[in-house]
Amino acid sequence: MKRSGKRAKALALFGTLAAATAVVVGAGPAQAASSASYAASICGSGYSPDAAYGLGGGTIYVSYNGSTDCAVLIKTAYVGTPTDTWVYIALDSSGTGGYGGNDGPRDDGSFSSYAGPVYVYAPHTCIEVAGGTVDDEIWEYPVLCG
Repeated sequence: MKRSGKRAKALALFGTLAAATAVVVGAGPAQAASSASYAASICGSGYSPDAAYGLGGGTIYVSYNGSTDCAVLIKTAYVGTPTDTWVYIALDSSGTGGYGGNDGPRDDGSFSSYAGPVYVYAPHTCIEVAGGTVDDEIWEYPVLCG
């Protein structure tokens, strides 16, 4: 599948981000790539890693299957212990005043290893993702346009 535009640039940056994140947290690039692949497998058959957004206590991984984006937040702290963890994905609403917050699916609960998957149909459209752990939360928009 050929990617073009900003989505292709984001995918190229994903490899660099994954390697840099792995160095910061003490894991090797292979482990970072493995986490992204694991997140894509949680999304289901046909999904490929597309982007990663780090936060305290976890990483949000976005995967793509050609038309639908999927987000999973994999915990890196308190793994194996149920803690408040959540992930959100939606079509970008920054053109209407910023983070939408209520328009997309959210998986929120007390999880031991990850939150998600959550999905949004978004071919050639910007999305927004958000997530949180007991340590931190992050809001990213607009991302993965194109």
